[in-house]
Amino acid sequence: MISETIPVLTMIELELTDSPAELEQIVELQRLNHIDKVDAALWETEGFVTLEFTVQKLRQMKGAYKHVVAKVNNKVVGYALVLLRQHSEHFPFLDEMFRTIDAAVFNGYAVKEKKYFVMGQICVEKKFRGKGLFKTLYHKLKEQMQEDFDFVVTEVSKKNVRSVNAHKRVGFKDLTDVDSDATEWKVIAWDWQ
Repeated sequence: MISETIPVLTMIELELTDSPAELEQIVELQRLNHIDKVDAALWETEGFVTLEFTVQKLRQMKGAYKHVVAKVNNKVVGYALVLLRQHSEHFPFLDEMFRTIDAAVFNGYAVKEKKYFVMGQICVEKKFRGKGLFKTLYHKLKEQMQEDFDFVVTEVSKKNVRSVNAHKRVGFKDLTDVDSDATEWKVIAWDWQ
């Protein structure tokens, strides 16, 4: 188990949440790590997030599920967000990603014929990076979702080398690449079947 090999994780609590106070903390952590706030020279080594969600959007995107948070002393230090396909109408800027996912063939089957959800964003506070928390957040997310879904998909900026590599270590594989107006995206999936 990850927490046995990484002592810092013993002080971290993992929870499923839809608490307004914790959703506010997610928004704040997201704001601090947004691509506009991170020096471009640090993108490769520190990573970044590209979307800014509001508390209302965080509630809409998850449906009946909950987001995963990592907390230390009641403070959110990391999160992984659930984004259900049926709530994508609230996020028209992700239409291209959903079309790409639905058109893809992954591990020999048409993605649109399987049950998937999107991990809407993952972020770990800087001082907790490199300690296994990223992977731990994903495993907690899988624990909640695997009974109802075959796999999880997400989209990562190719400029975010740290995130691309961290996702590979979790077990994500390339689904496809999407060229976007502002940047290039890698659409990746973690198959649970």
